[in-house]
Amino acid sequence: MLRFTNVDNKPTRLPPVYGYHTNPLLPLQQALDPIVSKIDQLDQFIKIARNECHFPSEHGLTREESASIYLYTMDWGEQSLYRVLNAVIREKDRSVLIPWHGYLKLCDYCIEKTI
Repeated sequence: MLRFTNVDNKPTRLPPVYGYHTNPLLPLQQALDPIVSKIDQLDQFIKIARNECHFPSEHGLTREESASIYLYTMDWGEQSLYRVLNAVIREKDRSVLIPWHGYLKLCDYCIEKTI
């Protein structure tokens, strides 16, 4: 249940995140290179995501694209990608998101392909 309640109840207005739009579209490993050393076992879970993701995709996602979404849904504890990214997104200092721009661009691209 914690996963569904990982929300800060204090109403905070943060500026939108736009900087990632100008980032080039990168393969998953390259997109995560700037943060791989900050998340325990991330390299290992990237490999698992590539092997376990839904591929081929009915939405035309490549294996890398499908793995990028799958990786976000994986839970391996406090250092899970979604937990770390969600915490960073809630920071008032938007510059902390710069290392995440490659991954945000990749995820945004994948989501756009599926709708």
